Amino acid sequence: MKRCVQCVLPATYPQVTFDERGVCSFCTNFKKLDPTPAKKEELEQLVEKARQNKGRYQAIVPISGGKDSAYALYTMRRVYGLRTLAINFDNGFRSLAAEANIRALTTRLEVDYISIKPRWDLMRGLYAAFVKTTGEFCTVCNAMGYLTIVTLIMEEQRQSSSKILAVGGWSKHLEAMPGMYSFDFKYFHDVIAEAGLSAQLRNSPMVSELCLDFLIAAPDPRRTVKNELVPFNYIMLPDYVAWNLNEISKTLKTEVGWTVPPEAEKETHFDCDMYPVAKYFERRKYGFSQSTVTYSALVRAGQMSRQEALERIEQEKKGVPAEFAGFLGLLGLAQTDVNWDGKWHPQRQANSMG
Repeated sequence: MKRCVQCVLPATYPQVTFDERGVCSFCTNFKKLDPTPAKKEELEQLVEKARQNKGRYQAIVPISGGKDSAYALYTMRRVYGLRTLAINFDNGFRSLAAEANIRALTTRLEVDYISIKPRWDLMRGLYAAFVKTTGEFCTVCNAMGYLTIVTLIMEEQRQSSSKILAVGGWSKHLEAMPGMYSFDFKYFHDVIAEAGLSAQLRNSPMVSELCLDFLIAAPDPRRTVKNELVPFNYIMLPDYVAWNLNEISKTLKTEVGWTVPPEAEKETHFDCDMYPVAKYFERRKYGFSQSTVTYSALVRAGQMSRQEALERIEQEKKGVPAEFAGFLGLLGLAQTDVNWDGKWHPQRQANSMG
């Protein structure tokens, strides 16, 4: 497989180009991750405004049990001392390791914690619709997580005297996958509407129709959003502070008891039991998994050597994962139901993750 000579991105990545040296367009266009002094000052101002909030919470942080969201929670509570609420979206596949980390984090940081878990028949229908229509299912978890969490944040905001500061840990530099995945609610809603599930979603008590319609019309919600149309300030912490994953892991392990399962030390995700299935779908479609894209970004950022990235790719388990049959069984599907040729991203390119 042809790969970029600087990172490890393969030539099969959608829309990638290479120059005469063999350097990919992602490396050519790469910008340093270090936030500007102006961004740091902006964060301080947002935190100071949050401190003026006389409501129950000054900050709300969605957490998965992984390092990025854990560090966002750590920063808001331990570094800035805000009254913080942690929210987790249980997608039905949450791993035991993720649950253990959430318990450790919320206990040691002394924060209130809410877990949101929509009823399984709704989630199963959404997952099955995506597998049959598009051949992927991660969009369901991402979209439903944001939709239910933002719905809850909006409810909490009504009880607050000023804007709550909602803080995520998604890094566009390290995690965006333009052309491969797009976080577009219109795409999400179009697929489920075609499957006849739109009314069921809108009738869910965990979903605000106002919130859903806003997200359908909005750009990628994983981008920092601060405008008058949104009743709370929603930011992504990696836009404001240095985001070195090696240092973040050390801090979390030392100070709040965050751990990684031994078998997942060199993995990019361990909070979802069905992540091996997601990677299998990715390899079937593109010839590589999300991990390869993440490693490429880490190489560009100077947080991993190219040789280590290649070694990790080589060590990845190939073939059909053991979880695949169980995954299909939970959704009531057969292997012939999977649309291996489905489209994974919407036509509305203005909302792409690039």
